[in-house]
Order: sequence, then structure tokens, then C-alpha cells
Amino acid sequence: MTATTPDRDAQMLAELAELDLSAVRHVHAQLMAASEAGEVADLSRSYQRASRCLRQTLALKAKLAADATNLRVRTTPRPGIDLAAQKRDLLADDAEGDRIMELQAAVGEVIHAHAADAETRATLTERLDREIDDWTETDDFTTADLDAQVRRACRTLGLPEDLAEQWRDLPARLLDDQGEDDEDPVRADDPVGEDAPATWAAAADTG
Repeated sequence: MTATTPDRDAQMLAELAELDLSAVRHVHAQLMAASEAGEVADLSRSYQRASRCLRQTLALKAKLAADATNLRVRTTPRPGIDLAAQKRDLLADDAEGDRIMELQAAVGEVIHAHAADAETRATLTERLDREIDDWTETDDFTTADLDAQVRRACRTLGLPEDLAEQWRDLPARLLDDQGEDDEDPVRADDPVGEDAPATWAAAADTG
């Protein structure tokens, strides 16, 4: 297999992000036009999947850009620039992105185990994302204990304490009765998921 260059990787991720965005818009348009309860529920689920895939693609794109910038900083000294400070900033950005994805994956496991319907899961996931956005402003966001953050997030979302305590040991997500993943199969030990950006296609084709 021929390895791709960072520039080619960035180009493919940018194209993938555009495709993901098109999928999100397509499913959203169908959702807004739907009137039957069952159809709304199915499309809400598809919209959640497509939106999550887009967020994951953008996170990968940002990480690739940060890695490339970090490499340039390490290999291209520039007079008058505090390289040590620049490196610290880049590492901090990297750590923040990693922690965000860890939290999304970990609490996502609890949400999936607790909520029986896709609409509730989507609502809880959106609330989680808003909470995490606020938490990133704190100084200890990337260094705080992950398990403590998961418990805090679950308390905020009203999720059961016992599930929050055992999120690492929750069973792997099963396939639903239609043979599709009930959620994007992203786990805490693989927060991005190599194949995740492609999972929207089957779900989005609900029409």
C-alpha cells in the first residue's frame, strides 16, 4: 500500500468534510419536511449520525493541521520567535482535542446504554457537546481525571451514577434489527475511529 502525503491527507479530509456537510444538509432537509412521528424519529437518528461523522472529520482535519504546524515549528527555527512557547501552545491544543474526543466517546457509551430511543440520545449528545465547550475554558480541562469528568458529565445530563462508574466496562454496542450500527461505533480506546466518517452513508439514505 502506498502511503499518502500529509498534503494529500489534508486534501482528502477537506473533501470528506464537504461530503459529510452535504449529507448533514440533505438529512436535515428531509427531517424538516417530515411530519409522521416514525419518519421524524428515523431521520433524527440519521441526522445525529451524519452530524457526528462531520464533527469527527473536522477533528481529524484539525489534528492533522496541528501536527503539520508542530513539525514546522520543530524543524524551522525563526529568529525572534519563542519556539518553546509555540510548542507548548500546540501541545495544549492537541491535548484539548484529544480530551474532548475521549469525553464524547466515554459519555456516549453511557448515553447509549441508558437511552432506548435515538431522539433521546441525540438530545443528550447535543447537551454534552455544549457542556464540554464550557469546560474547555477551565485551566485543568486536559489534566483533570477523565473518570471524574465522565461522572460529572453524567450527573449534569441526569444519567445513572452506576453506569457512569462502569463506563469502561459497558458492553460493546450491538447491531440493531436492520443490521446497521445503532450509533457510530466509536469507543474511548479509539476516540476517532478509522472508518467513522464513512458510516453516515447507509444511515442518511432513508428516502
